[in-house]
Amino acid sequence: MPAAKWNYDSVCSEARKYKTKTEFKYGSSGAFEWAVRNDVLGEVTKFMYEITDPAVLMRKIRQELGTASRHAKVARDVWDADPSPFYEPSNDPESISDGTYMDFEAQMYDQGAEERSDRALDHIEELQKHGSPEQVQAAWELYLKYQTGSWDAGSCDIEINMQGEET
Repeated sequence: MPAAKWNYDSVCSEARKYKTKTEFKYGSSGAFEWAVRNDVLGEVTKFMYEITDPAVLMRKIRQELGTASRHAKVARDVWDADPSPFYEPSNDPESISDGTYMDFEAQMYDQGAEERSDRALDHIEELQKHGSPEQVQAAWELYLKYQTGSWDAGSCDIEINMQGEET
C-alpha cells in the first residue's frame, strides 16, 4: 500500500503557494480536500488573512488609536457630565478601566477604547515582523502619544452599537 501523499506539514507548505482559499482549492484540490477532511483548513490557511504591507498596518494603527482616543474622551465626557450617585472618589488610576465607579454608558466607551488600543498593539506586533525600524519607531511613538493623552481626540460624535461597530 503506498504512503499517503498528504500530511499536515505537506499541506501547510502547499497552502503557502496560494494567496486565497479559492486559489488553494482549485490549484491543489488534493491538499485542500485533505485539509477539509481532517478539519485543519482554517489552520493551514490562517496566514492568508495576515496583513504584511507596512503601509496598511500603519494606517490601521492610526485608525485604531484615533478611535480609541475618541472613545476614551467620550467616556470621560459622559462621566464628567453625569457622575453616578454611587461614585466613591479614588486616586487609583485603574478605577476607570476596572469600570468600578463608572456608569454603564461610560463603561461601554471605556471598554471600546481598551479594545481599540489592544488591536493597535496587535498591528504594531505585526509591523515589527514586516516593517522597517523607522516604521516600528513611528508606530510606538503614536502609541505613546495615545497613552499619554496627547493625541488629539477630534470629533466625538460617535455611537457604538451592541456589536461594537462604530457609526
